[in-house]
This record gives sequence, structure tokens and C-alpha cells, in this order.
Amino acid sequence: MRNCWLLRIAGAVCVAALMMAAFAPVSVYGEEEHEWPVVPGDENGVPVVPDPSDVDPPEIEDMLQANPKFPVMEGPADTTFVFEVEFNFRSGDPGGRSFDLTVTGPPDWLLYAAESAMNLENQISAIHLEPYTVGQPVAVVAVAPFWLYPESGEYDIDMRISGAQLEDSVSLTAVITPRYELEADTTTGLDTARTTVGQDATLDLSLVNAGTAPMKNVVLSAELPPDVNGEAWTVAFDPPLVTDLAPGAETEVQVYVTPPPDAIPGDYMATVKFDGEPALSGAPPEVPVRILVSGQGTSWILPGVIALILIAGGVYGYRRLARRKA
Repeated sequence: MRNCWLLRIAGAVCVAALMMAAFAPVSVYGEEEHEWPVVPGDENGVPVVPDPSDVDPPEIEDMLQANPKFPVMEGPADTTFVFEVEFNFRSGDPGGRSFDLTVTGPPDWLLYAAESAMNLENQISAIHLEPYTVGQPVAVVAVAPFWLYPESGEYDIDMRISGAQLEDSVSLTAVITPRYELEADTTTGLDTARTTVGQDATLDLSLVNAGTAPMKNVVLSAELPPDVNGEAWTVAFDPPLVTDLAPGAETEVQVYVTPPPDAIPGDYMATVKFDGEPALSGAPPEVPVRILVSGQGTSWILPGVIALILIAGGVYGYRRLARRKA
């Protein structure tokens, strides 16, 4: 009986200890001994929400970034290089800010910033950015002086945005690749050559390096009419090989086409072709040639008639002179 009372007293003491622990004040200190903020209350202990006007807004740090989409572009010297650059801007100024744009690069290049890649004609030198701008695009345009035949290689271009004590820049690269191109035509604009059987038909051609890099060698060839009785047409070029043709340079080539002895008089077609080293960037040029062949007999008609007249006249004169003497 006595032990039962002792157990009851011990149980009551434990319950009382647990209740005291539950209602005891909680420590406002964390593990790092920092005091947690407590919402103030009125005299009755009711929490009071602070007035927003009495709270200082957090300070927003200004930020300006310029990011190129494709910082490296390739193309021949007459390419219009268009780089797209995007701006990111963060500021606490509700009205936003305006920034200056400058583009610099190699001398003699046309360099400017445009409103967008779809409107390259609208050049801009400044831009206004709203406080939280993300991915605002502009276009950077670079055009090389292709008429000066710039060398192949890499050319550095810089675009800078600055203003309101903020600035950023991007580095862009235009890679000029060589273009090998030839143009050919007859010097007179006429594509017809005349000859007789067994004789050369001569044609003068003009060859121009229309590319942006020197042509080391230009090889000439011809597609000729079919053989006649097993004998082929022949062709010769003067010079037989064109070497070191500079960009924009022009030279002349003489073409000699000879029909076989048994060729039938008439019209024939031949094609003069050109190929280069290094290999041409596009299709090689071709010059079609019309060859008018006349027979050898027709060229003897007039001299033969004249010879017959002279012989007949001589015989007639000799006979008259002989009769007078008789």
C-alpha cells in the first residue's frame, strides 16, 4: 500500500515537470548565438505589423552586361558580317537609363551598330534600357573594303556600351576566307571564228580574276567537235598556262582551233574551259565558240578564174601578133 502511494507521488512530480518545461519561455538564441527578430507587441502583447513606409527598401545593385550570340563569323571579303549582341540591365531607377554604343575595328572597314539584324539600315549610336532588361538585341555590322582585296585571316572588332558609370564590351571576330573566281569572254564580244579546212581558226579571249585572292595557275582546255575519218580537231593556247593572276587582274589568251583535212564545210561548236589552282570556289567559266569552216575548193575559184582569163588573153594576143607578121 505504501509503495503504491510512492508511485503515485513520483508520477505527479513527473507530470508537473513536463508541464513546466512546456510552458517555460523559449530561448531566442540560435546555434550561432544570434538573436532572432521578435515582432513587437502592444501593451497587451498583441503583435503589431510595422508600417511599410517606415521600412527602408533593399538597395538594388546596378548591373550591365553585353553578350554576343555568335562572336565569330566567316565569309569572303565582300561579306556583310552581322553580329547579334544582347544586353542585360538591372537598376533601381524606375525610368531606366540611356547608354552610348561605339564600334571599333580595322581601318577602312564600315562599322556601326544597327537597331536589329532585320533592320540594318537604321544605324544607332545609343540605346535606352528599362530597369530589368533581359536579352535586348542590337546588331553590329562590319563590312570589309573588298575593293582593296584584303588578305584572308581574322579581324578583331569591339563593341562597347557605356553610360551612368556603367560599361561593358564584347570582342567579335570576322574571318575573311578567300574566294577563287574567274570570268572569261571573247575580247570583241563575238563568239564566231572563220577558217578553211586544214587552217587555224583564231579567237582572242579575255580572262579576269574576279575573286579575292591570287590565282596561282589557270589551266585552259577545250571541248572540240567529233573526229572526221579518224582525224581529230586540234587546239592550242597562247600562253598555254596563265600563272600568278592577281585579284582584279586581266589577261588575254589566243585560241587556235584547226579542223581536220577531211572536215565538211559548215558550222561547228567548240567550248573553251578554264580551271584554276587553287580550286575555284564556284563553277569554272566556259566560252562557247562557233567555228565556220569553208572548203578549200571555194577559195581557189577566184584565183583560178583570173588565171584562166590571163592565159586566154595571152593566147589570143599571141595569135593576133603571129597573123600580122604573116
